[in-house]
Parts: sequence; C-alpha cells; structure tokens
Amino acid sequence: MIFISIEDFYKKAENSIRLTRDEEIACAKELREQDDASVKSSARQRLIESYTPMVAAHIKRMKKDMQTLTLAVYCMQALEKAVDAFNFLQESETFTHRLSWWLRQATTAYIAR
Repeated sequence: MIFISIEDFYKKAENSIRLTRDEEIACAKELREQDDASVKSSARQRLIESYTPMVAAHIKRMKKDMQTLTLAVYCMQALEKAVDAFNFLQESETFTHRLSWWLRQATTAYIAR
C-alpha cells in the first residue's frame, strides 16, 4: 500500500475490507501450503490490508503531533512482521492481541529514534 500523507493513509485504511475468520484461515492455509510465491504474496497482502484499519486506529489515538507518515510506516512494518510471525490456524491467541503488542513496539521505536 502506497500513501503520500497521513490523511491519505487514513482514507485508504477506511476503504480496506475486513476479512472474516474463515477467509483469514483460507489465507493462512495458502501461506502455509503454497510453494508459489505469487499466491503467498497475494494471501499475505490480503491479511495486511484487512488489518490496516486497526493500524490507523492505533495511530489516531496518538497526540496530533505524533500522527505522522513516519509513524504510519513504522506501524505498517509492525503489521507485516505480525502477519509473518503469527499462526492464524491456532485457536489460543487472537491476532489483534498480538498485533497490538507489535504496534506498541513500533510506537516505542518511533519515539526513541
């Protein structure tokens, strides 16, 4: 996803389509079972785009002067790491719980830079 301003990021996040649990499981199975890189990339991208509104909501909770494009990039990188590291086929932990941890880490790294 490419964006040129924080407002553009918010607008694109609003237009993202949220996947159902069954669609998430289907994407996770594609990621795990497929050898074709383009299929894996497509499934991964769908998962990332599905959770972009959560990233936008996280950024909107920050003070106005912290809501920058740089923070959006840090948080989107955290989302990508979370999607790559999470096992969507498990039932014990929710992805949103894990993603919130990654977002807090990204925000801390942004502040510390």
